[in-house]
Amino acid sequence: MSDIGAWLEELGLLKYQSVFDDAEIDFDILPELREADLAELGLPLGPRRKIWSALMRMTEAGHVHDAPVGSPKALALSATQAERRHLTVMFVDLVGSTEMVMRMDAEDMRGIITRYQKAVASVVDDFSGFVATLLGDGMLCYFGWPHANEDDTDRAVRAGLAVIEATKKITTPDGTPLASRVGIASGIVVVGDLTGGAARQEAAVVGETPNLAARLQGIAAPNQLVVPADVLPLLGNNFEFKPLGQQTLKGVGWAVEAFAVEGENFVESRFFARRAGAIMPMVGRNREVDVVIDRWSEAAAGRGQMVLITGEAGIGKSRIVQSIVDVAALNNHTRVFFQCSPYHADSAFYPFIQQLTHAAGILPQDTPEMRLDKIEAVTDGDLKLAALIASVLGIDRSDRYHHTDPSSAEHRALKMKAVVDFCMKDAANKPLLLVFEDLHWIDPTSLEVIDLLLAQTATSKIMILATCRPSFAPAFAADTIVTQLKLGRLGRDEIYAIVAKLTNNKTLPNEIMKVIAHRTDGVPLFVEELTKTILESGALSDVGDRYVINGALGDIAIPATLHDSLMERLDRLGETKDIAQIASCIGRDFSYRLIAKVADRSSEALDEALDKLVAAELIQRHGVDREASFVFKHALVRDAAYESLLKEVRRKFHKRIFDALEVEIETAPELLATHAEAAGLTDQAITLWETAGNSAIARPAYKEAGAHLRRAITLNRPKVEAGDQDAVMKAIALKVQLFVALAPEKGLWADEALVVLESALALADKVEENPLRGDIIYGLLLITYFRGNLTTSIVRADELIELAQASGDTAQLLVAKRLAGIVRLKMGRFEEAQVCLDEAEIICRNVASEDLTGRFGHDPVMAVQIYQSISAMFQGQTTVSEKYLQQAQQRAALVDHPNTNCAMHSLIVARSTLANDPAAEKHHLSILTQLVEEHDVSASRMWAEASVALLRMAEGDASGLEAYRIADARMIDANIRLLLPGNRVVAARRAIALGRLDEAREWMQAAGALMNETGEKSWLPDIYRLRATFSRMAGDDDAAEKNLKKATKLAQDSAAVLWELRAGIDLARLYQETNRKDAVISAIRPVFDKIGEGDCRLEMAAAKELMLGFIAAK
Repeated sequence: MSDIGAWLEELGLLKYQSVFDDAEIDFDILPELREADLAELGLPLGPRRKIWSALMRMTEAGHVHDAPVGSPKALALSATQAERRHLTVMFVDLVGSTEMVMRMDAEDMRGIITRYQKAVASVVDDFSGFVATLLGDGMLCYFGWPHANEDDTDRAVRAGLAVIEATKKITTPDGTPLASRVGIASGIVVVGDLTGGAARQEAAVVGETPNLAARLQGIAAPNQLVVPADVLPLLGNNFEFKPLGQQTLKGVGWAVEAFAVEGENFVESRFFARRAGAIMPMVGRNREVDVVIDRWSEAAAGRGQMVLITGEAGIGKSRIVQSIVDVAALNNHTRVFFQCSPYHADSAFYPFIQQLTHAAGILPQDTPEMRLDKIEAVTDGDLKLAALIASVLGIDRSDRYHHTDPSSAEHRALKMKAVVDFCMKDAANKPLLLVFEDLHWIDPTSLEVIDLLLAQTATSKIMILATCRPSFAPAFAADTIVTQLKLGRLGRDEIYAIVAKLTNNKTLPNEIMKVIAHRTDGVPLFVEELTKTILESGALSDVGDRYVINGALGDIAIPATLHDSLMERLDRLGETKDIAQIASCIGRDFSYRLIAKVADRSSEALDEALDKLVAAELIQRHGVDREASFVFKHALVRDAAYESLLKEVRRKFHKRIFDALEVEIETAPELLATHAEAAGLTDQAITLWETAGNSAIARPAYKEAGAHLRRAITLNRPKVEAGDQDAVMKAIALKVQLFVALAPEKGLWADEALVVLESALALADKVEENPLRGDIIYGLLLITYFRGNLTTSIVRADELIELAQASGDTAQLLVAKRLAGIVRLKMGRFEEAQVCLDEAEIICRNVASEDLTGRFGHDPVMAVQIYQSISAMFQGQTTVSEKYLQQAQQRAALVDHPNTNCAMHSLIVARSTLANDPAAEKHHLSILTQLVEEHDVSASRMWAEASVALLRMAEGDASGLEAYRIADARMIDANIRLLLPGNRVVAARRAIALGRLDEAREWMQAAGALMNETGEKSWLPDIYRLRATFSRMAGDDDAAEKNLKKATKLAQDSAAVLWELRAGIDLARLYQETNRKDAVISAIRPVFDKIGEGDCRLEMAAAKELMLGFIAAK
């Protein structure tokens, strides 16, 4: 095809090529054609106007003579895929053109317009800009498209000032100089071929930036350049600005603060770069490297270490890691890398799964049996370890190994231990270096594994070397074996050393070196990227041992920001760029197999493109052929490629990725959900996020579950707001499941839990029948219960009973009756509570075989049993309490559910405190603390901390008092009121034992105040016992007697036999010690008949001792 044919094809007018051929018009003659010539050729009006517009644009912009279509300049006019870009737009307008048209000859006016347009085009071209549109006397110009430059905003302003000067040099026939107005704005736009049409459409732009530039031009005075405030940071101190104040501009929805650019300052601007991490030549980190080497030596000697390298993206964390790896390689050791991923921050075990898969040599095409064989080989035949590793990898192992429930807490703990064991299996023989990159993206479960690894590191030949960004602040950072290194920026000498490494010690011109040192500001990645851009720009010539500048220094494309640098490098890839963009949709890591399915290229073309990306050092390759995997060298390289794609193009690629991954049965639902969402497959994404959330709850991995379910809720919201009834039902179900995940993660009292369920109830009110309404009321009941709103809790409990009875939902009726009993128990209404608990116990028999943990977040049968035990304790029935306690422990062992176990041990601790049994308190508290840490059950953590503090007080440790004060305040801050009244009573009593009377009195008063606020009065009689104690200390025996009689009366009214007995014993002692011995028996005997054989053993022993003392005295 001829050049003229290619040009016509770009315009969509190829069928008229014969007209031009017959007239012997070639590409060189095109600029000489006039509109009348096109009419003479016999072209219809539409094509004639389209061709004439293209000719005007080409001729007046001065592009046509450089080369035919296909050359770099012609490519600027050819059809290019539309992209998202940060673009600087300049709008130039000729002042007074309307008046000139009215008073001048048309031909003279045409000549002036042509000279003006050519002058503007020439200036724009000098500053590497692009004339996009000619609008008569107006011109729209781009800086940053079709190819980015290092300082596009700066270039645009310089070009604008030059345009003003060039326009002044053009005069009308009467000698009057022309004047122009210029407006410049920068922002994100969509630019390129938006319609698939002619050249003018191919350079079209969509976004607010062109309109803003045009409106700013409109407020400019003649020969004035106006910019908005938001471009000033991009321009630094290079120009002088005159503020024009806030401007209201047509079509702009906000007041724009405008500035006139009055001229250049000739002050070099400071370089500000986007932050990013990278691997770069090792320079300037000797001290940090020495520290890490020292820790490695310690570890190799059996004194394990962890080093956490922290710093902003691009500061050199990964390069230090590589340096240590190189040093360690000099000696016999084992090295294992783990890479965290932003796409898998909610995928349990992700970095370990990747490493285990790699270590075992597992390939996608391997059968399950082949995979198990490889796992057994890599685990040295340890079948137990192999079975657990297979479970971590999600491989079906039921036919080969003993089956265990993969959702059980014990199995999860065993899997984490197996990962630790696998990682450490060679540490006994030689030093082990474990490297974790990008910990800020680690999933919560893997973070727990690191905690387990760290616990075994201190006495092992292990060093954990990790990198993270400053925002990541793990709890283990305070461990004594953890060394934190915070990286700072480099000095001038170190910057020059990096440049020398990148140029193979060939020197750069001093002018270039100064620019690099100044603009990179000591961030190693910026130094690396800026230097590479200069070397690739063609602005320098290699003359042996040094580089020299080709032409003026100002012509060198030196990126002013890292983003521009990366975008410029992507632009240079040509057709290979689209492979980088497609890969960016997969993620930072991608496999050959997946991109081959997605890219729609021949294997030869794909191989060539990937080779070019590797050669350009944008990606790194691991493995060979079809088993190869790739990683973008830096996250921001991937980001730049991804962000340049139109959203509709991203959706297309994500759809291809989704289709490719969907057929692979091992693909994690959260990964499928990520691509489904990005592809705009909203319904599928909602379902997949829901599946991922429920799977995470079953593992259990509550944090991940919460993240997945929130995504589903967010995606479903627009349909809910539109009144879609199916979406409303889905929203209710998702919110109920989110509550189940939140309960153990953040606590039943958390604000988010309340908001989630209140919103679910509001939706349920809009639906005539909703089977989940009971679950919502149940959740709200729990929230009000733990927040201490006991009156509201009773109302909720009764409502839940009615719903459950009406629906025939036996499990829901069970929890309703149980909670109705518990709330009344907390209020000190023990007889009413007992009725409800007994009814709940009967219902338990009908659901005992069901697994209700997924629905209710714990096992309700165990909960009934443990509260029956506590209720019996209050009523003085110790043997009955012990029977229920044993049943609850057996049930919890059978269910084996983390949150159930935590809840049970928490309540046993509370029962032990009530029973004055510190030994049992300590035993169950140690189990509880271990469970909380192992499963990160935040809901039980604060309760455990408070109980630990109380136990320390019981053991005579006065520091426990301050620890309890902190724990109590933390619970109040978290909206927890439940159980605190009783805790405060215990704190007061134990403070008395420590001799801290003032604090004891404070806690007693605080307990009473909270009882009045919440209605939780199950410990109220003990308040009066404490008051009696303080009265006796003050020598007021009458007040003490009154308080003890009040305690007795309250206990009798509520059927709290335990409190009645203890108050009676206190009263008998008062009588004995005040020589009213005849009253001793009368104080104790009334409660004796209420105590069964073997009940209240400590109290009965004390009572009998008092009675025997009375008898002996008689």
